[in-house]
Amino acid sequence: LLWAHEGLQRGALGRRSDASEDEEAPEAQVGVVMAVAAAQPALLRQCCAVLSARLRQLQGGLALQKRLVDCVISLLARGVVAPVMEALGEVASSSAADFSLARHVALRLLAVVAPPYAPPFAASLLALLRQPRLKEAFGASFGEASQAAARQRQPLVETVRHIGAEHPPLKEGEAAGRLERGVAGTRE
Repeated sequence: LLWAHEGLQRGALGRRSDASEDEEAPEAQVGVVMAVAAAQPALLRQCCAVLSARLRQLQGGLALQKRLVDCVISLLARGVVAPVMEALGEVASSSAADFSLARHVALRLLAVVAPPYAPPFAASLLALLRQPRLKEAFGASFGEASQAAARQRQPLVETVRHIGAEHPPLKEGEAAGRLERGVAGTRE
């Protein structure tokens, strides 16, 4: 895990003359982190920290960034909720993130989670889905009215509507505290 962490922080494992090997190194390091996560459930939070740190850098190719998103979302499904939601929220709101990456974050997340949502998770999810950058990424802020754009936004609209109907809004900061307490009482 330490080897993968250091390699991902540098962006590649050393400098080689062959550029294709440099592009493959982060992918191999992500693979190592995910293998550790699968074999050592007690290290899920550390694995999340390693992947999230690289994801927040928003460096590397779009394919690597999407792979990192997929990996942290898989950790969310295994019970690492608060750190994953925090990292995804940062990526979805970053002006440095490509629009396709912001859409990927939202759509992959919605493909994994389903109601009923715990109130703190619902508040966290709602905050992520209401990011202005996501609205831009899905074309909502530009008034894009095409049928394709509307179909792509549909899961977001339905989830926001569901959460709004099922969960009253929490006060500022209350959602994060509840989310942390909720995670502390689960698998980890």
